[in-house]
Amino acid sequence: MTEQQPEASSGSVGKASARRRSEEVYRILRQEIVDGVLRPNAPLVEDEIAARLGVSRTPVRESMQRLMADGLIRSQRRRWVVHEYTPQEIRHLYEVRAGLEAHAARLAALRTTAEERAEITRWRERMTSPTVDSLCDRASSNDAFHDTITAASGNPRLLEMIHANRLFHFNKRIAALYSPEEIAVTSRQHGDLITAVCDGDADRAGETAREHTEYSLEIILKRLF
Repeated sequence: MTEQQPEASSGSVGKASARRRSEEVYRILRQEIVDGVLRPNAPLVEDEIAARLGVSRTPVRESMQRLMADGLIRSQRRRWVVHEYTPQEIRHLYEVRAGLEAHAARLAALRTTAEERAEITRWRERMTSPTVDSLCDRASSNDAFHDTITAASGNPRLLEMIHANRLFHFNKRIAALYSPEEIAVTSRQHGDLITAVCDGDADRAGETAREHTEYSLEIILKRLF
């Protein structure tokens, strides 16, 4: 007689469902903050967020604790507000990202497969167009483009670390600050990065990725402060 496997208890199913809800709320709020939908110093009211997302206060409260640990929100006068980054904090974030993304680009150039090179090449038109009209679309695609290159490094931990440090980054609000000349420079940098990775030129790929990140930091600090 075959022994039947015990069915999952309703309690364990309920806990798993609660964890999924909490993770989804955290993911949504984190993306809204990083994308600039929730602006610096904006108040975060748990009841209002719970009603908007159709959940109870528990997953919202849990998400707030995680967002505070990330450095994305802070407690101010017994309420949550979106953290406003100082120039020094932004510089520190970009310095870390410059190192991580440069190393990821180097590894991608050394390890990328033919299939990955084809996928990276497909980004060229979207990420190198120098027109102002293309920049909003590029802001929506920027993370996915850079993730494609990082994924080609073959190091998932590196991708996780880059995601963890993507707390202040290029989005539609930042894109609106770019001049036509700056758009042209970043377009060239994207094109050079694609070429270097696909050509297997590790030194050039790493240097281009670092140059691109540092140039983005320069524009942000110049325009926002």
